[in-house]
Amino acid sequence: MQKILVPVDFSKPSEAALNYALHFAQVIGAEIILLHVACAPLPSATNYHLHVGLLKEEVEKGKAKLEEYINQFSELTYLDGSGKLKIISILESEDGIIPSIEKVSKEHGAFLVVMGTHGMTRAEEILLGSVTADIIASKETPAVLAIPSNATFSNWERIVYAADFSEKDEKVIDILLELASYFPNSKVDYLHISNDKERIEDIDRLHRLKAAFKKIPVSMLDFRFRENDDLDKGIDGYLESYETSILVMLTHHRNFFESLWHRSKAKEISFHTDVPLLVLKTNSI
Repeated sequence: MQKILVPVDFSKPSEAALNYALHFAQVIGAEIILLHVACAPLPSATNYHLHVGLLKEEVEKGKAKLEEYINQFSELTYLDGSGKLKIISILESEDGIIPSIEKVSKEHGAFLVVMGTHGMTRAEEILLGSVTADIIASKETPAVLAIPSNATFSNWERIVYAADFSEKDEKVIDILLELASYFPNSKVDYLHISNDKERIEDIDRLHRLKAAFKKIPVSMLDFRFRENDDLDKGIDGYLESYETSILVMLTHHRNFFESLWHRSKAKEISFHTDVPLLVLKTNSI
């Protein structure tokens, strides 16, 4: 059974991500792993005992809240009728948040991490909550699904893969077609945003890739080409034109992830705040 890791801090963004993950797991038949990392202010030489006491308090609060979640969702079932949704909880307190997510995802073989976003601005809301961004950047975690606070789960009718002609594209398309198969009338849009200098070369690449999937009907897989010198504006314009269930990117996408790694450029990212973002890791495909 596939496993989905959901780090929770009991905030509203975290709960939005959890609710989305639960619905998604019901559809694809996956197990949910709830992870809470209890934290307390770092100790100094003069307040170490205070730190220990606060950490113990946070651990107890975390245990109680995780148990509450387990009880709250205990009657959920898989949509294929195979039984109750499997949910387990894990509480960590010895390592930091990022190392704990990396460790648990590896130990339990999670194929996906679903996280809320904590940004306060439009640009940050989709992606740049600091923990979510760091987990996306980490090579020690699987794919990441970032859920905006105002997003609600619905059938994935249009999966938009914003692509940059990676050597992994055919494998990514196969993965997305498999995910689309869980939803009725779902389709995958392969979207490439090109600038004027690369236009001719990019059109040729798109035709060659399209030829590799010529047996797949357009109703299931379509190839789209748009021109825009600004990558995120090009993607945002496409999302405005076509109602999108989920946006997919690969960490190979050179221009976009340069903006992610350099936080000073975060303000340039302006994707719709109600569209979840699935980031696939190049090293795990």
